[in-house]
Amino acid sequence: MKKKYIISIYVGLVSISILVYIGFVAYSFIVKQCQNKYGLSYNNKRKELGITLLPPDWSVKERSKNFVGWSGNEKNVGHKRKAITFSGCNIEGELDVFRLRNENGKERLLEIQYSYPQKAKSPAVIYTYQVGHYAKLISKITADSLLNAENITPYGASL
Repeated sequence: MKKKYIISIYVGLVSISILVYIGFVAYSFIVKQCQNKYGLSYNNKRKELGITLLPPDWSVKERSKNFVGWSGNEKNVGHKRKAITFSGCNIEGELDVFRLRNENGKERLLEIQYSYPQKAKSPAVIYTYQVGHYAKLISKITADSLLNAENITPYGASL
């Protein structure tokens, strides 16, 4: 009797473990499918919104359930990185990072952050200019000027 009870508990625990694993795999698959719809296939929408496109030769460098980080050649001047954030299957925002030429030995970056509000037609945009460890918010005009001075055209879209 005691042996049957132990076997029943063991079978129950194994069954629960298998179900939890299947649930985790299914959830991971669904999250990845949701995130993939905001990859290269979302470039038409980005172009429509005036957001920097995801270059076709880039690859995913980081991924979690709420984030996907894409990058290409991070050493060159130009578009360096794109991060996309999610809530479930809904896109929340994108962050594009551009490397500018160093100034007085300090790294310079331009970050363009797009926040997708739930009811608005177009995203809110924040421009940040960083020199070394110092960062400040700048205007779109200043951001465009910095990109033009470096001969950087945001890939496939105008700011």
